[in-house]
Order: sequence, then C-alpha cells, then structure tokens
Amino acid sequence: MSTRPDGAGSVRAHRETDAHVYVVDDDPELLESVSWLLDSIGIRAITCDSADEFLDRYRGQHPACLILDVRMPRMSGTRLQEILVEELPHVAVIFVSAHGDIKMSVRVMQRGAIDFLEKPYEPQHLLDVVQAGIVTARDRWLAHRERAGLQAKLDTLTPREREILCLVVEGLPSQNIARRLGMSVKTVDVHRARIKSKTDADSINTLVRDVLRFGASIES
Repeated sequence: MSTRPDGAGSVRAHRETDAHVYVVDDDPELLESVSWLLDSIGIRAITCDSADEFLDRYRGQHPACLILDVRMPRMSGTRLQEILVEELPHVAVIFVSAHGDIKMSVRVMQRGAIDFLEKPYEPQHLLDVVQAGIVTARDRWLAHRERAGLQAKLDTLTPREREILCLVVEGLPSQNIARRLGMSVKTVDVHRARIKSKTDADSINTLVRDVLRFGASIES
C-alpha cells in the first residue's frame, strides 16, 4: 500500500470518525491519476494494487470509502464486495470498470454499492461521487459502531433475561410475560430492571427501539 505525500497543508490529520478513501486497482497509472485527482481537492488517497492488500490493511477501524476496480488478478472487485458485505458492511463502495454491463451494475448496487462508473469517467463526476461516498461511509460506520456496542451489551444478558427481552420486544406487558413463563410479575419486573441496567438503556422502550432499529440478536 502507498499514500501520496501530504500536500502543503492541504491534508489534515484524520480523526477517528473521518472517512479514509481507498483506491484499489491493479493499474499503477490509474492509481496515480486518481490519487492526484483526489489530492487536488484535499483528499488523500490510500492506494492498493489488489483486493488482498486492501483486506490486509483495513480492519474496520475507521470509516472507509472504496474506489474499486471490477477486474483484477487473483480476487475480483465483485468478490471483494461479497466479503465486505459479510465482514465489513459499512464500507461505502464505488465501482469503476471498463468492462461493466447493466446486469453487473445492478447486482453490485443491490449489494450496497453507492455507484458504478464506467471508464473513462468524467473527473468531476468521480469527485462528486467520492464526496457523497465519504458522507455515506461515515454514517454507515457510526451506525455500525453503535450496533456493535448494543450487541456487546445484549451479549451480557442471561438466557432468562434474553427470553424476557424477546417477549418485551413482541409487545407483551409484564403480566402476560409472567403468565407465559410461570413467574410472578414482580420477578419479571426485577429482570426488566436488570436488563435496563446491563444495557445502559434510558428505558426498556428505548432499548426495544434500538434492538428493532439495528436488528440486534437477542435469541439465547
């Protein structure tokens, strides 16, 4: 992996929530030209000459916007996208290709790519798409981090607490939960209080909202 040298004060230090822009292509001339283009508006590009190099370097530690070629040796861009969907779904992917077709573009967009550009593309169009991708990458990463934090808290619940939370998510009040599980309402309320405490939730209602919003797992 290589990076362009910093311009004269044009590139500021990254904060944790700043999106890093990666360019993955096996064509060194394209890597250089895209890097220079992005640098012209103050965006530092991190270049990788293969999908494997990108995976070696990026572990989800910050938001990422990825400019990705479709056809590359060893691992194609579409295969890398499949891996990202499974392991790092928050990455914002922009495909570029000289060999694209409608079927391919539809497929990668359905998997979450934010755009598909055919080579040669208009430089300003690429810049516009990348700037939109940076915003998308940051929003996805922040949501991913919040989801992961919620899941880590849910994982601390006991099997009984998970069972009760599942019933709460279904909309059952304490009386119905007590009847279904053969316990007193007071015992159910004690479990609800522990669930709220363990998850640092403002209320059980807000916890239910977040579970549904993020699709978090609460099954035992």
